[in-house]
Amino acid sequence: MGRNDIKRIVPGLLFIGTIVVMAFNSCSSNKKYGYRQLEIERLFMQTTKPEIDFLDGGGIQGQGGPRTITEEVSFTSQEDQELEENEVFANQAEKLDTSKVYKLSEVVIKVKSNFAPERDGKVNLDFNIIASVDVLDPNWRLILTPKLIDGDSICRLDTVVLVGEGFQDKQISDYEAYDDFLSAIVDTSAYDSLFVNWKTLYKEIHKVQRRNYNDYRNQYDLIKGYENWKKMNEMEFLSMEALALRHKKHMYSKYWRKAENQVIKNAEKGKSTLGIHEKYDEKYKKDYSGFLKNKFSLHWLDSIPFDINLHQQKDSILKRSHIPGRYKEIHMNGLTLGDIEAKAFTKDDSVKIAKHHYLIDEIVLNELNMNRKDDVFKEIVEFPYRADNSKIRVDTLITAEDDIVFHYRQPWSVRPGMKNLKIVLESRAEAIDRSVFAFPPSDTLTYFIASLSQLADGSLITERKKLHKHMFDKGTVYPNYKTRKAHQFDEGLNSGLFDKLIEAYNEYSSKEEYAVDSIIIQCSVDLMGDWEDNLNQSSQRGSSISDYLKNKVNAHVVVKPKGEDWSTLVKEIQKRDDMPNSAAILEMLTNAVYPDKTEEDIKKLYPADYKIISKEIYPKLQRIDYFIEISRTDIDYDTVKETYREDYAEGISLLRGGEYMDALEILAGYGDYNTALCLVCMGYNDRALPILDRLPESPKNEYLAAIIFSRKSDDKEATKRLVNACKLDPGLYDRIALDSEVNDLANKLNLWPRLSKY
Repeated sequence: MGRNDIKRIVPGLLFIGTIVVMAFNSCSSNKKYGYRQLEIERLFMQTTKPEIDFLDGGGIQGQGGPRTITEEVSFTSQEDQELEENEVFANQAEKLDTSKVYKLSEVVIKVKSNFAPERDGKVNLDFNIIASVDVLDPNWRLILTPKLIDGDSICRLDTVVLVGEGFQDKQISDYEAYDDFLSAIVDTSAYDSLFVNWKTLYKEIHKVQRRNYNDYRNQYDLIKGYENWKKMNEMEFLSMEALALRHKKHMYSKYWRKAENQVIKNAEKGKSTLGIHEKYDEKYKKDYSGFLKNKFSLHWLDSIPFDINLHQQKDSILKRSHIPGRYKEIHMNGLTLGDIEAKAFTKDDSVKIAKHHYLIDEIVLNELNMNRKDDVFKEIVEFPYRADNSKIRVDTLITAEDDIVFHYRQPWSVRPGMKNLKIVLESRAEAIDRSVFAFPPSDTLTYFIASLSQLADGSLITERKKLHKHMFDKGTVYPNYKTRKAHQFDEGLNSGLFDKLIEAYNEYSSKEEYAVDSIIIQCSVDLMGDWEDNLNQSSQRGSSISDYLKNKVNAHVVVKPKGEDWSTLVKEIQKRDDMPNSAAILEMLTNAVYPDKTEEDIKKLYPADYKIISKEIYPKLQRIDYFIEISRTDIDYDTVKETYREDYAEGISLLRGGEYMDALEILAGYGDYNTALCLVCMGYNDRALPILDRLPESPKNEYLAAIIFSRKSDDKEATKRLVNACKLDPGLYDRIALDSEVNDLANKLNLWPRLSKY
């Protein structure tokens, strides 16, 4: 490339440099002598930095905030301090309260730790990222990256990006400049239309088109000349053919006349005339063939038959003619004017020609720009948009006029035995002049894992079983009788009725530590008939059953006739919802003086209800309640027996360590409070609740039930259980703030004043 060529290209290349210089100058302040003040200069003159803090700013904001357990002490040299909200002077307080911020002459005390409730093996780390207005600027981009410290490992969490308006304008203008650069680049497919010297191209096209025409005209003239030559030869052949035909006819007439004359002469002389015509006919043929050879130069035929058709031999005869050299190829190939191919000028011809008439300088510049696209992007766009936003929590535009507080929530899986997690904030400011300021790390927030497993009751490791000196085993049976008034026990109608009683008696009798004292038979009947008769009937039925049992068991049987079973009648009526007069009937039964009259009154006043009573309730009153009275032989009085359960202790240890599945394998067989707690820790609330309902009322049982009902969105029952738990054990009040379910419930319904009463 010569010097002149370089001079032509260089001005185009300056386009790239101009864009880069403009982009650089757009973010600089023109100062005398070239000095430029950096955008981030003021950050070197202050100590403010982005911080992280708990959602309520630390401490206990009322009773709804996170529970504080430690303080952080920081020093200040400010002499004249003004109280802010929730701050008091330390010398005015009788004792420290971690719910407040104290100002001393040189010290500010603030909390930097709280609890994170663990649920289903995860915790939510909630904190605020605080960027005060001192670290914000329209021409900056603030990049905030929290780091989670999990034991010895450090994990970078999703980044928060706060972009100033001026910084965004810079990005937009850079991308616009780069778009302008890209728009100036021409795709190679467009070279044929944009980078062509049209003046020389048109001349070349005309030249090619003229050449194509001339080629066609030359072939046209050649074939046309051949056709004219061919027509002339054909005319000559026609003349020859006519001459030959004329000569043939003349010779035929001539030899025929000679044959006739000879026949006449021979006939006159009396000679034979046989074969004269045949003889002259042979001469005629021989003479004609010689004529063709000599006259028309057909010697190339070895023998010319007399009856040769010259017209059919035209092509063969013409081929033997002298053909001019310029027509030989046309003649041999049989070409005609229709065989000439007119070569049209096509678009491809135009493109092919255009490639040799490109504007080389423009193409070189274009390809340089094309090859340097990535480099030019880096030069022009100093702060590209992020291509991958998978690690970005938020990327937003700010006005930089007020403090920015961003609520950050990070779920995290909890390992068995994990005690705490820590959060620290890394931050840096990037300015449009490409200056960068990395802030010192923020203060560290510590989250102590607050797990429901901390509510495990270790006292249950030791089983405490109260042993009673005297006990009883109770059962109920409904015997059948042949008639309603029958009192004799019919073993045939009641086969196997007392099998459970006999089985229980045999079991207790077989154990040395038990002694069966007696069996009590209590027989009852319904209200039909006379009250006195019913009492006697129940006594007689009881005696009959006693006689039956004395043959089955070796025990003292005591009969206690009950007569009419009014108490069971009342309970059964109370269960019904299909008796419209049940309230009135219950009142009559309660105030009855004469039983038989009361029954008659019910039957008379409420026949429909009485029908239900007689058919569905009275059969339930025909019953036998038995009591097996047992006493222990190994103790003299009621006592408590304690047993240390090693497997249970292991289950509690696994529960407290967060290994819930392994813990449940051990605790599931006990069905107590810790079993329910393990199920709640695993999220099996519906399986835990029936266990709690079977247990005696206790503070922890009620507290755990409150958590379950809160999860089931039953605020009414959850409140009832929570209030009762604090009533039974006021110490649980301090636990509420550590468990999100009941803490949220107390905040939503403002239960704190009510709970604090206990």
